[in-house]
Amino acid sequence: MIRHFLPFAALLMCFAVSAYATAKPEKLTIALSSDTYPYMFTDEQGQPDGLIVDYWRAIGKEQQISIDFIMADWPQTVALLNKGEVDLHGGMAYTEQRAQEYALQSLNITIYSNVFVHRDLIRVQNLADLTPYVVGVVENSSHVPTLARLLPKAPLREFAAVSQMYDAAIAGELKAFAGLDRLPPRYHAYRELDNLFPLYKKIPLQGIQLMLAAPANSSLNPLLQQYSSAVSVQTLNELERKWLSFSGGKDDTLLLGLSVMNQPYMQVSAQGEATGLLVDLWRLWSEKTGTSIAFVPDSSVNSLASLTNQRIDAHIGLPAMTNLNSQLAKAYHLYSFSASYYTLRTSNYQQLDSNSTARIGVFNLSTYLPEVQQQYPAATFSRYPSLEAMTSAVLAGEIDGFFGADLVMEARLKQFNLWEDFIVVPATRVFAPLHVLVHQDNSELAAKITEGFNQISLPELIQIEQKWISAPELGYFSDFKNRIPLSSEEQVWLRQHSPLRVGLISNWPPMEFVDKDGNVAGVSHEILQILAKRLTIQFELRPYDNFEDILLDLANRNLDLVANVSTKDGREHFARFTEPFWSVRWAVISHINSENISSSAQLRGKRIAIFRDYQLANDLAQIVAEVEVTIIKDLSDGIRLLQENRVDFVLDSIEAGSSALKRANVINLRMQVIDDLPEYPSLVAVRSDYQPLVAILNKGLRSIGETERQQIYQQWFDFEITQGIDRKRVRQIIWQVAAITLLFLSVFVIWNLFLRREVTLRRAAEEKMRFMATHDDLTGLPNRSLLKERMDQALMQHSRHNEMLAVLFIDLDGFKGVNDSHGHDAGDELLLKLSGLLQACIRKSDTVARFGGDEFVVLLTALLHRDDAAIVAEKILVKLSQPLQLSFGQVMVGASIGIAIYPHDATSSTGLLKQADKQMYLAKQRGKNDYSFTEREFS
Repeated sequence: MIRHFLPFAALLMCFAVSAYATAKPEKLTIALSSDTYPYMFTDEQGQPDGLIVDYWRAIGKEQQISIDFIMADWPQTVALLNKGEVDLHGGMAYTEQRAQEYALQSLNITIYSNVFVHRDLIRVQNLADLTPYVVGVVENSSHVPTLARLLPKAPLREFAAVSQMYDAAIAGELKAFAGLDRLPPRYHAYRELDNLFPLYKKIPLQGIQLMLAAPANSSLNPLLQQYSSAVSVQTLNELERKWLSFSGGKDDTLLLGLSVMNQPYMQVSAQGEATGLLVDLWRLWSEKTGTSIAFVPDSSVNSLASLTNQRIDAHIGLPAMTNLNSQLAKAYHLYSFSASYYTLRTSNYQQLDSNSTARIGVFNLSTYLPEVQQQYPAATFSRYPSLEAMTSAVLAGEIDGFFGADLVMEARLKQFNLWEDFIVVPATRVFAPLHVLVHQDNSELAAKITEGFNQISLPELIQIEQKWISAPELGYFSDFKNRIPLSSEEQVWLRQHSPLRVGLISNWPPMEFVDKDGNVAGVSHEILQILAKRLTIQFELRPYDNFEDILLDLANRNLDLVANVSTKDGREHFARFTEPFWSVRWAVISHINSENISSSAQLRGKRIAIFRDYQLANDLAQIVAEVEVTIIKDLSDGIRLLQENRVDFVLDSIEAGSSALKRANVINLRMQVIDDLPEYPSLVAVRSDYQPLVAILNKGLRSIGETERQQIYQQWFDFEITQGIDRKRVRQIIWQVAAITLLFLSVFVIWNLFLRREVTLRRAAEEKMRFMATHDDLTGLPNRSLLKERMDQALMQHSRHNEMLAVLFIDLDGFKGVNDSHGHDAGDELLLKLSGLLQACIRKSDTVARFGGDEFVVLLTALLHRDDAAIVAEKILVKLSQPLQLSFGQVMVGASIGIAIYPHDATSSTGLLKQADKQMYLAKQRGKNDYSFTEREFS
């Protein structure tokens, strides 16, 4: 019930002394809408909540005024203000009529009105497309005059309350309705409403300046203007971030923008779930970093606006245009996609060359326009906001064709029923990068994103890519080992800065050194050769005797990059760093008769020599207690100190230590691995003004997989953890080992003959056990376990190709009567007969499984239309309408069949089985011998 209060303005009028007219009130009574989420509403406990509520609470706290909210339906709040039962209305949209009726003051908050459009209206892209449809509005809202002005021919249907409008939308009475930024999660059927009218389908109407409204003659008006003007920009930003972001109050969740209608890269399923290649990459990133993420689907334009306003934290992958908003920054080059030229089959421009004068369309956000302009200088290019706009322009003869992403175009053109009308022109393919975008103020998040994706290995990236992209020539990660695809900007940059000068140490084997013939050799040289080939880079190698001279020349820009560098303090002033180049593991070199060392704790109180450039040289005293650290200029200097007994151990990398101990002058020394010291990755340092080179080298380093690194490892490293034993003793050990080996070899040959026979028998038994575990004992059909495995594999394949599949849940009618009348043997014979009948009704690529008892499940793959499932169901029912001949006579049985369709009904095997089972019971209830779909709209 609405409580009535004597308005504060009326109390002021009771005073005769005019000085009291401008005195600060002790309390304000404010009317607000109870159902205008997220601005003003009542929560589940019936308490006022929302952005405007927090706004007025902030004013009350600042001005030390008690605020009393009266929450009601929108029309009633206006009536309360008109009757003088409240001091003011706390938030309403500005209109000219309201400006004449009330004293309006700006809250300095802009809200946005939109029309939410049903997901099935594919061709509705702008407001004019809504003309044939009824649009729902709340009566007395600002949407009524706005739509009457902007869409005069569209019929409007007014509702007394917003919840009534939502009910009508869910009931199918509306295909569009007007609202603000967000749909309210408090609405009882929010998930269904949000699924039917997704955020990415909304069409913007206009920005609305939010106002407070008081009676025109209210003596409070001067004070109210002061109050609203005193609210700081920081407070407004905090309120907008709290209420207009998509976190739902989960501050620890990273909100990621997702551009819809871009399958297989990113899309939203019919059930509202985020899917796609980039989505899977981000989910793996979430696992690697332990960071909770949530996807916010929207159009690309709206996502960029949300990111600019910091209502989301990042966008999962967009082209970083040259005219990108200055408040946004590229955080990580996540992927690159291919785009080609598409034109009508009847077009005169089915080939493009440098002389083509075709009129070509490109997307507003495309980054490859300069490249295609260079390739086709005689052509004319125009930008378009959407594929719908470009295809319409082609069909109208305004342009001859357009460039679009290869993998996206097929699905989108099929959606518009235009795939058969267009062809892709060969030899026009270009590659464009997709970058993760963040707000420029969020450099910490950008670093975290980069660090997280650096943890993902190339095989993991390829595995995700192959799930969504079956054509190798259209892949990105899968081509890394052959020739890494660089963007046109990166290729231009390399041509302009070639060759690149690389500084290397001449005396650090096996990592970097100059061999006896005067040639640069070692691990760094091997990896640089791989990078040069895959990135088409020219390197100019420059050996140095002193590492400090290398860093000095890098700082002075006499070098362009240096391999195997740590990020020690101060180097970030003159260098930028890539992903890890090599990982350092530690070992200690000591006398052969020294104590055994396996952990860093055992180095306590010891004298340790370590190379000065290692980061560990600075940290060792903090890691190991009471250690005495001696800094050396190179490893040979440390070994000399060890041989002179001036240090107890020399600490260095396993690689460098292994190489040093193979020298002829190093005797009676050994090396022991220490596993618990920090592993400091070696990076490539690039001169600070060569930032584009960092991204290019990162691509190359990522392409060098673990197998290749292991091959390089084996080529350059020979681990002999104990070195320096006398050669005579080595020969003696070798003869002893050889004699023992011959003895065991004879035994092994005999044993191997018995073992091979045992393995063959066991393998046959395992295959039999595998079949028994995955197939039904009676019919030999796949059982539940194998059915689920095949369903999961099919779902993965169909999601990648955006295809349809069906699950038929079959329950026999009349089986129990046969079983009871003729015995279990007759029932078993009937089940065998039925299994053969069902297999005869499907293709070889489909699956029939016995689910249990007299229940069977049929999996139909690669359907062109949902009616294909109905055809199979009808075929089964027709065959079961005929008598079945068994050994003891003829019997009659029927079946009730429930059908579930992917992705319309569910996207998981469990969900599809559940829906099909539910429809099977509906078929039974209708009288058996029938089939049922989830929706009765199929022929």
